[in-house]
Amino acid sequence: MQLNKVKVICIGSALVDTIASSPRQIDWGDDVPGYITSNVGGVAFNICQQLALSQLKEVELLTALGKDAKGRKIIKLCDKLGIITKNIYKSNIVKTDSYVAIEDVHGLKAAIADIKNVELHSENLLKPLVDGKVIKNITNFKNLIILDGNLSQDSLLKTANNKNYLDYDIRIVPASPSKATRLKPFLKLPNVTIYCNKKEAEKLLDLKFENTLEAATHLLRSGLGRAIVTDAHNNLSEASLSDKPITFQPPNVKKIYRATGAGDYFLACHIINDLKFADKKKALKLAANSAASYVRGEH
Repeated sequence: MQLNKVKVICIGSALVDTIASSPRQIDWGDDVPGYITSNVGGVAFNICQQLALSQLKEVELLTALGKDAKGRKIIKLCDKLGIITKNIYKSNIVKTDSYVAIEDVHGLKAAIADIKNVELHSENLLKPLVDGKVIKNITNFKNLIILDGNLSQDSLLKTANNKNYLDYDIRIVPASPSKATRLKPFLKLPNVTIYCNKKEAEKLLDLKFENTLEAATHLLRSGLGRAIVTDAHNNLSEASLSDKPITFQPPNVKKIYRATGAGDYFLACHIINDLKFADKKKALKLAANSAASYVRGEH
C-alpha cells in the first residue's frame, strides 16, 4: 500500500520522560554512575514520532496536555516532526504528565508514571474522533487508529461498541499489565490488532500461558482479528483469523542500552512494514530486528 494513502490517528499518552540509565546491574539501595536524560515520550507520542520519521505524511496525535512548559515542548517537537496537533485537548487546570524510569544493564528496573490527563480527560480527548474531524473521507484512503490503554475504561468500552469504527484498522497496546484488562471489549472485534507481552495477555484473559504462541491463539477465541505477543528474548508470535500462526525467536540483545519505549518502537516499525509488505512474517521479523537495534542504541 502507498504510505501517502494512509491516515494514522494515535490516541493516548504524550508526556515528558526522565530516564536514568546505568551500564551496571542495580541492586536495592545502590548508588551507581550512569546518565540521566529528559525527552518527550508516552505511548501515543512514541508511536507517532516513529511513524512520522518513517515518511508517513498523515499522522495525528490526540492527547491531553497542560498549557505549561512541558506541554509546549511536546507541541513544538510534534510540529518539527510534522505530526498534526490541531485537535489535541489542552487545559489550564492540569499539568502535563510525566514518567520517571530507572534502567540497568538488564533493562527496566523500576518506573513511576504520573499519567492522569489521558484517563481523566478521555471524553474531551476522543471528541475529534467521535465527530469525525480527524478521519479522512477519501476513496481508497486507509484510516488507521492506534489506541493505548491509558484511556479510561469507560471511553475504551464506548469506542469498542461504536459501530462507526468497524471499517477502520484499529491497533491497540495495553500500556502496562495493570491496564490490560481495560481492553477486553476489543477482543470481539475482527478489525482490531492487539499488541501485548505475555504478562499483559495473561492479565487480559486471566490465564497462564506456556509461551507467546499459546497466548496469541487464545486472544483470538472471542473474535479478535489479530494478536501479536512478545516475551523479551523468548519467541515472538502472531496469530490472526486470516493467516497461519507465526512464531520465531527475536534477536538476542546481550547489552541493553535503553529499554523504555522499545515496545512502542516495535509497534510503529511493524505498522510501517505491515503496510508496505504483503508477507506478514517478513513484516514481523523486520520490526523485531529494528526493535533489537533500538534497545542496543543503534537508532
